Amino acid sequence: MDQPSVTAAKPRSPNDSYIARGMAGASVGLGFFSVCVFWWTPFAGILATVGFLLGLISLIRGVKGGLRGENYALVGTLLCATSLTIALTLNQVLRYLQWDELPMYPL
Repeated sequence: MDQPSVTAAKPRSPNDSYIARGMAGASVGLGFFSVCVFWWTPFAGILATVGFLLGLISLIRGVKGGLRGENYALVGTLLCATSLTIALTLNQVLRYLQWDELPMYPL
C-alpha cells in the first residue's frame, strides 16, 4: 500500500488576513481622500491621522496589503503624512497672513 504523502504546512504570512490587508488599503483610501479635501480643517486632519495610524500599525506588523507584493501600507502612510503636512502648514501660514502675527507667538 502506498503511504499518503505528508506535506509540510505552509507558514502563514501577515498578508494572509483579509482584515490586515483591509487596514493597509484603508490607509491608502483615507490618505487619498484627506489629500482631496485638505482645506476642511478638522475633517481632513482626522482622516489623515486615522489613516496614518492604520498604516503605521500595518507597517509594524509587516503587512503590505497587496496580493502581489504591493506595499499599500507604506503608500497610505506617506499619503497621510503628506496630507497632514500640507493641512497643518497651510493652516498656520494662512492664519499668519490673515492676522499678521505668528500663531505660536501671539503679541
